[in-house]
Amino acid sequence: QIAGIAHQLSLQGDAGAATWLSELIWRDFYFQVLSHNPQIAEGKSFRPEYDKIIWHHGKHADMLFDAWCNGQTGYPLIDAAMAQINQSGYMHNRLRMVVASFLCKDLGLDWRRGEAYFATHLNDFELSSNNGGWQWASSSGCDAQPYFRIFNPVTQSERFDPEGKFIRRYLPQLAGLSDKSIHAPWAATPVELEAAELKLGESYPKPVIDHAEARERTLQRYGVVRGPNAKAQSKP
Repeated sequence: QIAGIAHQLSLQGDAGAATWLSELIWRDFYFQVLSHNPQIAEGKSFRPEYDKIIWHHGKHADMLFDAWCNGQTGYPLIDAAMAQINQSGYMHNRLRMVVASFLCKDLGLDWRRGEAYFATHLNDFELSSNNGGWQWASSSGCDAQPYFRIFNPVTQSERFDPEGKFIRRYLPQLAGLSDKSIHAPWAATPVELEAAELKLGESYPKPVIDHAEARERTLQRYGVVRGPNAKAQSKP
């Protein structure tokens, strides 16, 4: 009955109702994917060829994973999102996509590590949706994003939190930065950093990776699936 009301509202142009219905459809879609492919709940990629990918591992990888988990990557939107899930057990769907993409395609870490973290920290955890979301982000799932689609964490921040309100809520140490600089503190001038009483590497971490360089490494990493000459076709 509620879904029926939402459908009628969506036909009348209610964007919120349409989004809610869309999320229900995704939920049911992932129910079906898991039902017919139970192996994905056992650490297998929906697309078997993606299990050939060699993810970054070792002590440095563990350090990067800890930085991601604790919101210490040096990328404000990522860190604010991780602060939100750690403090509240919730994270907006857009942020789930962005932090998942960052883990897999910026840090080069196995999506299964992020899947497990979400499973133990999300209040609304549901197996099929969580697995489906992570396999979507890593491009290994059913109807997943293309392997070359790699979210730019700064661009995403500027687009979806233009005034930095979300970042300031969860990262108050960045509150003194301008709406422009808060998305990429490392690009702020020394004068602005001093005015904001911010010391990169002390009161807030420097970026753990360079996005542009990480992006190229990811395209090479995915070459085992799509060929050694795989190139990006979009820069979201």
